[in-house]
Amino acid sequence: MLTILLFALLVLWALAHFIFFSLNPTLELSELKSIWVRALVASIIAIGLSITLRVYKDLQPYFFVALFTVSVINLVTYLYLSYEKGNFLLPGDFVNEFIFKKIEAAFFGAITIAIACANIIFLMKEKIDIKKVIALTVWFLGVAIAIISSVVANTKNGVAIGLGLCALLGLTLMFKVISIQGKSKFSVIAPLFFVVLMLFGGWKVHNQFASQGWGTLIEDVQISSRLDEHNFWRFNSHDWPKVTEETFPINSRGLPVAGNTYERVAWATKGLSLIVKYPMGYGSINHSFVGMLNHAGVKQELDSQTHSGWIDFGLAYGVPGLLILSTLLFLILIKGLRSGDQFGLMSAWLVIGFIPFGVVAEINYKHNFEILLFFIAFAAASTIRIKNFNP
Repeated sequence: MLTILLFALLVLWALAHFIFFSLNPTLELSELKSIWVRALVASIIAIGLSITLRVYKDLQPYFFVALFTVSVINLVTYLYLSYEKGNFLLPGDFVNEFIFKKIEAAFFGAITIAIACANIIFLMKEKIDIKKVIALTVWFLGVAIAIISSVVANTKNGVAIGLGLCALLGLTLMFKVISIQGKSKFSVIAPLFFVVLMLFGGWKVHNQFASQGWGTLIEDVQISSRLDEHNFWRFNSHDWPKVTEETFPINSRGLPVAGNTYERVAWATKGLSLIVKYPMGYGSINHSFVGMLNHAGVKQELDSQTHSGWIDFGLAYGVPGLLILSTLLFLILIKGLRSGDQFGLMSAWLVIGFIPFGVVAEINYKHNFEILLFFIAFAAASTIRIKNFNP
């Protein structure tokens, strides 16, 4: 039960932070009574869901299908808007046409691909029969839908994490091919071929239509992190036209660094420095970055987070909060991999997806925070074995 106890400790730390360390008690109390209450209720439901799905196994298909709802909605909308326009929309044009934000496609894409990868590995642990072939086909189709959804939504972090999870799945299958003998190799080679195909196809299409930045990513990251050399990060995009003396820094190709890379790296760099300076945190999920900047007396015109969920959480609940959360995720990962059963593997792969995604996406913001805690609670409960029970 240690994973559940650690999850409870995370909630207790939020209460303790409000009582002893808050830098904005009014704001923190309002979030405790709203976003934290919703997240706690969602987490209790998630724990119950994990138990229910293992007791009533016939309900599992409904849950698995529901996971892909967001990706399907995104794709159906893309096809409908393309139909209205008379041609397939470019990803950038689709984002401008559709009110659906990119983070949802990326976040649920990471969740569903992680769970799909876990189920694919679980199904391939034993001999493959026709029933498993059908199940594997459905899971691979789901992964393809999630990746295509992230591609058309033009979300770099969604595509990167989705393809990263597929690459890890490919490496796992490759290791299985090497380790087994005889004709059974062919039962693994076919799924491995589909993984490689999705990796190549997904990256090729995304790179063709994605916004600038991949080609100069490493250098842009290095330049963007040097906050003593530029100040453009202090302004939101809607304020850029007002700024005349500041521009994006220039890389070695003579081009401005990619705007999305610059913002994320510069904000994350400043966020990390603030965590070091104020290790107990500010006390707000939604306004931790701007609140801490104001508390530190940093002149800026921002109204957003750092776009790095783990840094935002560190700004909100300090180093103690990060230690509790990281310990919880590490324990879920270890217990899930050791168990090797279906739900244990899903727990481990959810953590494998969350860790890098939280580095590059704002998963600790508004309803994203509730979604995150829901699936962390689900994963925590799923690492706990339950006795055989006949309802």
